[in-house]
Amino acid sequence: MKIRIAFVNDIPKIAAVAAATWHTTYKNIISQEQIDFMYERMYTQTALLEQMQAGHTFLIYLDNEETLGFVSYFIREDGGMYIPKLYVKPDTQGKGIGKNLLNEVEKIARKNKLQFLELNVNRKNPAMYFYKKIGFELHEKVDIAYGKFWLNDYVLWKQIS
Repeated sequence: MKIRIAFVNDIPKIAAVAAATWHTTYKNIISQEQIDFMYERMYTQTALLEQMQAGHTFLIYLDNEETLGFVSYFIREDGGMYIPKLYVKPDTQGKGIGKNLLNEVEKIARKNKLQFLELNVNRKNPAMYFYKKIGFELHEKVDIAYGKFWLNDYVLWKQIS
């Protein structure tokens, strides 16, 4: 098991994890039209490259050189670190991969003397229970316009002591 920073040449690996998880995760939560719309803007290789170029850092979780999961983050000016993405291949979920990725992000946040981690999770996504289990707390409920769709999310925070 190894977690490392992803580079541009790792984008196909990240995209493969996204392809394996995105549709499965959201098929019972949002419409197929919204799934396709969001996927195109966030998880294609072009979209991932644009995010890296905009300052998002990606970490990938490798087991025998196979990419099983990834997380992305960026540091904000308000003393927080925002985590827009955390995905683990469905057949490896529940094995600590997501927790290990978030622990690594938290270590980086501590080194940077940040005050909190923040992420959004769809209000119908069962991942909410995972985040609460590892110390995230509800900060607010939001409805965000995204194209012609709405993101109905909880904003979760984890204080860093």
